Amino acid sequence: MWVFGMDKVNVLYCFDSKFWRMAAVSIESLLATARDTTQITIYCMVAPKTAGRRKLEKIIKSHKSGAGLVWREIDSRDNPFQSYEYSRWSPVIFYRCFAHRFFRDVNKMLYLDSDILVCRDVAELFNTDVSNCVFAAVRDLAPVNDRYHPQGIFVKKFAEKYLNNGPYYNSGVLLLNLKKMAEYEYLMFETKIPLFYPDQDLLNAAFVGKTKTLPLKYNLAPGVLVPKIFTPNEAREALYGGHVIIHCYSVKPYDYNRAPDQLYAMFSKHAKNIGMNPNKFMEYDKKYERRRVKDTFIPHVRVGRNFIKFFGLRIDV
Repeated sequence: MWVFGMDKVNVLYCFDSKFWRMAAVSIESLLATARDTTQITIYCMVAPKTAGRRKLEKIIKSHKSGAGLVWREIDSRDNPFQSYEYSRWSPVIFYRCFAHRFFRDVNKMLYLDSDILVCRDVAELFNTDVSNCVFAAVRDLAPVNDRYHPQGIFVKKFAEKYLNNGPYYNSGVLLLNLKKMAEYEYLMFETKIPLFYPDQDLLNAAFVGKTKTLPLKYNLAPGVLVPKIFTPNEAREALYGGHVIIHCYSVKPYDYNRAPDQLYAMFSKHAKNIGMNPNKFMEYDKKYERRRVKDTFIPHVRVGRNFIKFFGLRIDV
């Protein structure tokens, strides 16, 4: 029940059993930083038999302000991204692209990747007007002006070819207008392009001209240099205490030896708050990778879902 003076916020996560622990820490950070006037409903689109539901329910109940939880398992038959061109990636990657099919009574959702840490209340972000666009997002941090940086080169060429030199957005934080997503869903299936960053490339190309740019403070990646596509004031605000969301795609926040001290401390605090040992996350990664890797008939060659190991050297494919 909505109470006058409360900000009602809908947040979407999409994950499977590999990432449910990361999602749990992210959700803890979301709830821990929410103001008393922010009423959050958490929507989880998950792969069949995904673990962690009871743990998430316990996390939510532990917060005095509380939150709602909607748990929806997505059967492979209900995933429209099942054809050959999408088959090399985990189906979960595309869940965010069709949330409108499952939550028809919801107008707007804030999608967050599982490797997100929330530093401040997200109500202001959620209340951003997206009535005239399909989604709002932060521009990707790829250094498009660096002619020697592979990611920068890719984004620059992608924008020239498919975006009329417009902005290329990161899909880790998306403020989704679900009604517009439903209205223009057909564009995703009419967009036939090579996909390198699958859902991200698809969303950018399909909805070019139907998007809105968010400030950098809503999707800041630690350890990544801020390119000049962002204004000095915007970069200054995000870098020096004004950030709302930290996206950990560039570094594992539980890697004590590589993560920045402040990031590791933040992750550890939220993990410990929900009874998780931050030092165990590296072990979970290794266990999952071992389960996904298969030996081949060629000595010293092992094949995973998206990589090959050749004499111990990993090559992403």
